[in-house]
Amino acid sequence: MEGRPWWPKGIALSHDDDSITTSWGTMPLHVPDVSVEWWNNLEGTWGDWPQAKQMELIKETRTGMWYDIGDYKALIVPIPTGKQTSRLWRNPQLRAALEPHLQLPFAGLDFDGDHILVYPKKDAAKITAESLAGLHKALIQGNWNTPQDEYGWNDRLKKVEDTLKTSTLWRAPHSYNTIGIPRIELDGMMPVPILLSEAILWKKDTNLPMIRQAIQHEVLLEWMKLMPSKYTGDDVMRTATGGVVHLIYDLRLLEKAESSAFDLDTAELDEYLAGVDRFQARLGNMRLMLMGSPLGIFGLVATFMLDRAGEISQASIGYWTFAIIWLLSYTAYVLIEPEWRQEL
Repeated sequence: MEGRPWWPKGIALSHDDDSITTSWGTMPLHVPDVSVEWWNNLEGTWGDWPQAKQMELIKETRTGMWYDIGDYKALIVPIPTGKQTSRLWRNPQLRAALEPHLQLPFAGLDFDGDHILVYPKKDAAKITAESLAGLHKALIQGNWNTPQDEYGWNDRLKKVEDTLKTSTLWRAPHSYNTIGIPRIELDGMMPVPILLSEAILWKKDTNLPMIRQAIQHEVLLEWMKLMPSKYTGDDVMRTATGGVVHLIYDLRLLEKAESSAFDLDTAELDEYLAGVDRFQARLGNMRLMLMGSPLGIFGLVATFMLDRAGEISQASIGYWTFAIIWLLSYTAYVLIEPEWRQEL
């Protein structure tokens, strides 16, 4: 079992019939003795559960074991990571919104999470800017999106950073228009269980920023042209409000967690994370430039008050001086801010 692709050999410590203990925490473990008889005698299933004609292993991945069961394909997840996938079908309203856009599982077995998921046998459509935009518009139109969750998103990153003991610590503000959507992990346009590392490190069911998914699947620029402008404006994308650059960091940090869990090569990720400190130094310089703005505003107010009180004879000098300080400070802030397109 330790040699199977879904076994987290980078963090596994011990296991028994029902659980696996890792250096990051304990997760449920269910490794069935797969056969047609086992499948056809399962109880407690949901959806339109099919009878298996065969149990032919197609492939194994870090998620689990894919089987050809005859008319359909099935994913058996030995280490369930939650119910994020099954709820897309089991919630009738959510299913109606997503069925035109995703190849949803139509049956399954809940055993400490999504243990078995049954899908149509055809291959899922590829992820494109158009398909992802269609999915996101459906979520927005159905009111399945949630408001900006700056504190939740930053707390989630802190938990991952603390566990990985990385030298990078990056918190970011986020624009009001940076909305969240349900956590949907995609394999093509087919939802699959979320990553094991993420499920261990962050137990809360947190909606993540919508633009994160477009960045993850490398369709951001095309996707932006298809979405309502309020969700793709400069306030959402720019570095000063978290935006694209911070969400790239989010994705890379979680990729580092997954690689560590499965003992994969992390050299490229380590190189990226090493460069984050230098990037944050640039952000520090940018914020330093903005410090002149409150000084300029305070100076203008003070000049106005002193002028009204008749305490100064040439108020225009004060107005011009502090206005220039304010203008130069803000201009320097804008010019120094890193361009997010260059980080893609």
